[in-house]
Amino acid sequence: MYSSEKYLKILKVIALYNNMNDENIIKLLKDRDNKYLLLLFLKNYKCMDKEKIKEIFNYKNTNSINYNVKKAEEKFLINKDFREKYFEIEESLLK
Repeated sequence: MYSSEKYLKILKVIALYNNMNDENIIKLLKDRDNKYLLLLFLKNYKCMDKEKIKEIFNYKNTNSINYNVKKAEEKFLINKDFREKYFEIEESLLK
C-alpha cells in the first residue's frame, strides 16, 4: 500500500470513528485530539509527508510538526482515554 493510500485510509477511519463524512475532515482535524491521533498514525505507519502536513495544518516549518508529534506522544503516555481511542482506531485500521 502506498503512503498516499495509507494516509487516506487513516483519515477515513478517524472520520468514521467520529461519525463524520469525508467532506468535514478539515473541521475534524481542528480538534487537538484528532490532530494528535493523525500525527501518531502517520508516524507509526511511516507515511508522514511533512510538506503535506505543513499544508493541511498551516504550519510554517517542520519544527511545528515535530513539536506536535512530541506532544501527541506525551498525551498517549499520560492520558488513558486518548490511548483507548488510539487503539480502537488502530483496530479499525487493521481490518
